[in-house]
Amino acid sequence: MGADQDWTFLRRHLVEGDVLDITPGAPENELLLSRYLARRLEIATGDTITVYLVKGREDIRPRKFRVRGIFETGVEAFDHQVVLVDIAHLQRFAQWGLQAEILVLDSVVPGGVLVEGLAFGGDRIFRYTWPGTDFEGKGPHRVELPPETSRRITLVVHDADSTLPDTSWVELRGEKPRFTPVHSRGGGELVYDSIAVERGGSGGSHTLYAGGFEVALDDFDDLLEMDDRVYRELPIELRTLSVRERFPEIFAWLDLLDTNVIVVIVLMIIVAIINMTSALLIIILERTTMIGVLKALGASNGAIRRIFLIDAAYILGTGILLGDLLGIGLCLLQQTTGLVTLPIESYYVNAVPVLLDPVAIVLLNAGTLLVCVAALVLPSALVSRIAPARAIRFE
Repeated sequence: MGADQDWTFLRRHLVEGDVLDITPGAPENELLLSRYLARRLEIATGDTITVYLVKGREDIRPRKFRVRGIFETGVEAFDHQVVLVDIAHLQRFAQWGLQAEILVLDSVVPGGVLVEGLAFGGDRIFRYTWPGTDFEGKGPHRVELPPETSRRITLVVHDADSTLPDTSWVELRGEKPRFTPVHSRGGGELVYDSIAVERGGSGGSHTLYAGGFEVALDDFDDLLEMDDRVYRELPIELRTLSVRERFPEIFAWLDLLDTNVIVVIVLMIIVAIINMTSALLIIILERTTMIGVLKALGASNGAIRRIFLIDAAYILGTGILLGDLLGIGLCLLQQTTGLVTLPIESYYVNAVPVLLDPVAIVLLNAGTLLVCVAALVLPSALVSRIAPARAIRFE
């Protein structure tokens, strides 16, 4: 995890402790652990755990970390396998970049001091560059120090594998200069009792490397398009992996849920149509005399059918509104309290999730009303089969 990590998701799924503090000066050796791993290891927040960083058969390094927080996402592949640490640990251990250092040797030579270049990481085949000097190679090199002033020496390290280079520098100042006579020459040499050293540099190019980058999208429908766009911009040795490809079981489960939703809605609409057809037929039979009177007064079959369809729509609308009040109320209760729980191992969530989308609710209501009313057009044709004379005589 880097300093740009968005902790919103993990904060919602924290069971104990807090998320990592990846800021300058914060404790480095801390990690986040899942509840599953914490239970298996029998540890809690504040405990110390040894993590083995494995680069190869011969390169296994133990590191001690303090457990800062425990999370539970419900995603088995994530909770069973992932431990979250500061990415700096992996950057240094994997030696993704280069790190340059300048060694100032203890021996003070006449007129200056000896320095030597050091390099770490990369492919171990280093090239040392000393800008502003005629130095070649790692050294040691003799650096002459002028009296009463300092001198900065810069080292840039490259390797043969095109790893990002690193820069380091030292500021050297001779202290307590004195001349040592040289009788054979008839003069003297400038010698310093001590050398003041100030160091600096980029701190290593490993901080510019990562095992991968995540691209967050505002609209999930853009996933395929953005995946193709990012892939076209990457070098040939890199590839993209969409969230659908990384967690296919989750999206298969979501697709199944979507199918279930469609099946349930269709079944509910069919039941509503059957019930309203029965109700409409009963209303027409109860109003047979009224239909005969209206026809005797000159009303057309279409006008009478509209009367019954409007009556059916009123009944449907009343039922839909009452259903909305009950359904939305229960959803708000679940949203605020999480009353209905689920086994997180099977459903990836510990409570039934609720999302109230006003647009979806309005469209569902309007669609249900229109479909049911349209389905009642055929049963309402019974009106045209009622003869006025027979209906009135029946009364």
